[in-house]
Amino acid sequence: MITTTLQTILLLWASYCLLRVWRAPGNAVQVSAEVIANCPNDFAFQTYMKVREFYLQLSPAHKKYELHGTDLTKDVVIDVWEDAGFQFVRHQYRVTGLIPRERMRLVSEKSQVRVLGLFKGQTRSEVEFRFRPASASECALGLTICIVFPNRLRHWLARMFFTQAIWQAHAKEEMMQLAKVMEQRFAQNNNPQKGTQPT
Repeated sequence: MITTTLQTILLLWASYCLLRVWRAPGNAVQVSAEVIANCPNDFAFQTYMKVREFYLQLSPAHKKYELHGTDLTKDVVIDVWEDAGFQFVRHQYRVTGLIPRERMRLVSEKSQVRVLGLFKGQTRSEVEFRFRPASASECALGLTICIVFPNRLRHWLARMFFTQAIWQAHAKEEMMQLAKVMEQRFAQNNNPQKGTQPT
């Protein structure tokens, strides 16, 4: 009875994932997250331009951030290594679009993926960070991650093993931490004497 129930659940899940693959455009999984940071939009964007100073603090899953250049500008290359669930991914992003105080788009044509430390694969990773004033003193920080698989079989396997849920949780965690970092830096910037002892 239990075996039959589990087999039925597995069959339904596999069928549901297959349906999602056939309906999804371009063999892709996409996730998004948006949070509000208590700092002005201009400050948030300028802080993000220094992301190499704090990228590893945004998530324990972040392992490496190496900028090939002095500044975060269009066409610069960034090596990023990160974990997500049971996946380890090495990206080599290129900044393909940058609109100051609005958005930054990055593309890794050949992200190297290792699943459970055993299975290797390759995906295309597209990332967009967005900055939008929510009010005079708040900024909406947005992130969209699109993972493009080389074929429908790889796409189906990714859906079977919860890739979308794993990356959705990762995106949300990263954006919440990013908002905290920005808020802390904004508070320090506006009160540089905070935490010092009077003499």
